[in-house]
Amino acid sequence: MKKIAFYTLGCRANQAQTEALKSKILNSKSETIDFNSAADIYVINTCTVTADADRKSRQAIRRAIKQNPKAKVIVTGCYARLEKTMLTEIFPQIIIQDFPSLVPRPSYHAPRVRANLMIQDGCEHFCSYCIVPYARGKISSMPAEQVIEEARQLVKAGAREIILTGINLGTYEYGLPSLVPRLSSLANLCRVRLSSLEPMYLGKDLIDAVAKNKKVCHQLHVPLQSGDNKILSAMNRNYTRDDYLELMDYIRKEIPDCGITTDIIVGFPGEGEKEFQNTVDVINKVKFSRMHIFTFSGRKGTPAADFPGQVDEKEKQKRSGHLHRLRNKHMIKFAQNYLNQEVEVLVEQKGEGLTSNYIRCFFDDPADSSGGIKKIFAKFVNDSGEIRE
Repeated sequence: MKKIAFYTLGCRANQAQTEALKSKILNSKSETIDFNSAADIYVINTCTVTADADRKSRQAIRRAIKQNPKAKVIVTGCYARLEKTMLTEIFPQIIIQDFPSLVPRPSYHAPRVRANLMIQDGCEHFCSYCIVPYARGKISSMPAEQVIEEARQLVKAGAREIILTGINLGTYEYGLPSLVPRLSSLANLCRVRLSSLEPMYLGKDLIDAVAKNKKVCHQLHVPLQSGDNKILSAMNRNYTRDDYLELMDYIRKEIPDCGITTDIIVGFPGEGEKEFQNTVDVINKVKFSRMHIFTFSGRKGTPAADFPGQVDEKEKQKRSGHLHRLRNKHMIKFAQNYLNQEVEVLVEQKGEGLTSNYIRCFFDDPADSSGGIKKIFAKFVNDSGEIRE
C-alpha cells in the first residue's frame, strides 16, 4: 500500500485544494500518513504570499527529500507556479505539477466537521504589495450547480459547516447573494460561512443575504490593510477609510452580533506616525473581533518592494506590538459580550467548537456531540478571547 503525505502552506484556498487533491489521488491502494514520516509520495502545496512563505515552501521540500530520498515529491501551488525553473534547479528530483485550480472530486472522503469548498480562483486587482495575481492568474468560478453538488457530497461525507473560499471570493461570477440561500437549504447542513471578502467587492446585497439567513454565519472577514487614505492609495486598494467605515456601519446595523475580522499590514512604505495612528483610529472605531497583523516585507516582483519610504524594522516591530495589544483587547471584549448567556456552538471535536460569529468555545461534552449544534452557558472568557463553560 502506497503511503502518501500531504503538506499545505498558505490560505484557505490552498487548504481546500489539498482536500480536493486527496480525494483525487487517494484510493484503496493508498493511505495518508503524517508529513514527518517516511512516505512513498509527498504532495506539497506551496505558498508565495511573502518571502517567509517561499522559505517555508523550500524547507518543506527539503524535509520530504531528507525523510525519504527515494520518494516521489510532487510540488504544486503558487510558489511552484511562479518559480518552477528555480525550484527544479535546486531540487532536480521533484515533480512540479500545476493541478487545475477548481479540482473536481471523483470521490469523497469524510472531511472534518467544517469543510472548505473553493468556488473561485484568480485575482485581477493587483494590490501593489501582492504577488498572488501573478501566481493565480485570471478569475475563474465554479458554476453554481456544481457548487451545490460539491456541497451536497461534502455534507453526505460528514461536513456540517461549509466555508466558501476563493482567492478573491467577492468576484465570484455567478453571484454569492443568490448562491448562499440555495446552499443553506441543503439537508443536514448546519452552517454556511464566507471566507475573506475584499471591501471593494462586498456589496450590501450580500450583507442582506447573510442577515436574512439563520444558517449563514454571522462573521465577515473584511481586510482593512490600512486606515490611512494615502497608504490605501499606494497599496492600490481602491477604497478610502470612510468607504470602509461606512461598510462597517451597514454590517453593524443589519447584523448586530456580527464578528468582523480583518487583516492589517503594518509598516508599509510611507507609513509614518500619522498614518499609523489613522489605522489605530479605524481599529478602535470598528472594534474588530479578531485581527491578523502582518509586518510589511517587500515581496520581490511587486511594486511596493521598491517604493521609497521603507520603514525601519525596529519601528515596524514596535507598531506591530501595539496592534497586537489592541487586537487582544477588542477580541476579549467581543467575547465578554456573551458572558452569563447561552450561546450556540457547532461542535468540531469533543468539548470544542465555534459560535456562528467565530468565538472558540470549550465545554464539558461527556457524550461527544461532534457534528451537532450544542447550547452552552458562557461562564468565563480567557486571555485568548475564548469562552469556557
